[in-house]
Amino acid sequence: MMLALARLPFARLVRTRRSLVPLLGWAVFAVVLTLVMRRAGSMSVDRALLDIFVPFVMPLVAFGVVSGALGGEGLALAAAPLARFGASGKRAALAASLVTCAAAALACMLVGVLLVFTAHGPSDAPLLRDVALTAYASALAGAAHGAFFVLGAALGPRGSGRSAALLVNWLFGAMRGYASLIVPYAHARSLLGGPPAATLSESASAWCLLVITAACVAFASLRVRR
Repeated sequence: MMLALARLPFARLVRTRRSLVPLLGWAVFAVVLTLVMRRAGSMSVDRALLDIFVPFVMPLVAFGVVSGALGGEGLALAAAPLARFGASGKRAALAASLVTCAAAALACMLVGVLLVFTAHGPSDAPLLRDVALTAYASALAGAAHGAFFVLGAALGPRGSGRSAALLVNWLFGAMRGYASLIVPYAHARSLLGGPPAATLSESASAWCLLVITAACVAFASLRVRR
């Protein structure tokens, strides 16, 4: 049943420009900027990830994936076509949320790994180690960003809450206190070599990203009527 409900958001992702164009655009932007800064002698893997990827490219890639999977609408409206054919609105919303999180995780992982290959130099850690750690952290943080923006889409009319969620992620994530713990940005920065989120360890931030993902998906789905 869930696989059948997942076909619509998956089709939106792979057959429309709404998700593919932003993904390719931000990936190209990140690679070009990294190459320019590397040629100027001011680039490393850490700088590419912490100055370009985590604060800007990762959330915007996830934002584009969410917009594409939901057809630019709110979560309830995105699930409505399936509900008209007798499917449970909550199950349709859950399926859309899960597809979105998986796609955001994959997209962020691919872009993060691409940046590692682009920025890697002789002074960086071994390439395979950087690739493995970046893939793991980017996938985990990408899923959490996707879930956070899905929750925004469930709270605002016609998906407008996504934009508010993006701003909250940036504003709270830039803080150094405990307020930063509720958004994915601060934990993503910690896992990719930046300062810790409040006083948490990297492993604790990884668990926080899992909790954010699960909580946002569950609450977003419950917001949709049967």
